[in-house]
Amino acid sequence: MTKVVPLNKFAEELKDYSEKNITAYKQVVVEALTDEMANIVAASPVDTGLYAQAWSMEVDEKRALLGNTAPYAAMIEFGTRPFTPPIKPLLQWARRVLKKAEVDSECWALAKGVQQKIAEEGLAPKHILGDAIDRIIIDIRKKMKEKLG
Repeated sequence: MTKVVPLNKFAEELKDYSEKNITAYKQVVVEALTDEMANIVAASPVDTGLYAQAWSMEVDEKRALLGNTAPYAAMIEFGTRPFTPPIKPLLQWARRVLKKAEVDSECWALAKGVQQKIAEEGLAPKHILGDAIDRIIIDIRKKMKEKLG
């Protein structure tokens, strides 16, 4: 199929084509982010649920932001070097994991063991967002091919 465009109308035609493509691209980006959000939440480690609930997406005219606002999100995503974490949150975590009403010697043993392991090895990265970005980009390319041919 051929379309003849007079030279004096070429800029207008190009502008219309660009605006259509930009609109299609925005729609595809929003679809891809929305589709992947369920996978991101499902891949999130869950203890209290704060991390899984802290995922958010913002799309405006110039950008699309996908991120997690949990205070420890960076540690989960990128991991850490060895450090000695405070014992209180580990005791609370151990109590939840062991399903204990109160902190007891079993909770203390688990919390101290985890504290020692983190002090020796750090935390391994989970790359939840990093892995999702790769899938989102693949999805955007696929959807754009379908939409624009």
